[in-house]
Amino acid sequence: MLKHIVMWKLKEFAEGKTKAENALIMKESLERLVGIVPEIISLQVGINDSVSKSV
Repeated sequence: MLKHIVMWKLKEFAEGKTKAENALIMKESLERLVGIVPEIISLQVGINDSVSKSV
């Protein structure tokens, strides 16, 4: 089993959308890869919406 952890830091506003809107778009886009890319058996995407700087 291979686990791969990736984190992105999003800008408050980009492409005319808020950080939360862009995070949701990224999440949905990544989840659509299951079934398209045969090597992806499962995928979990989480959004950390904490306002803490230490997270």
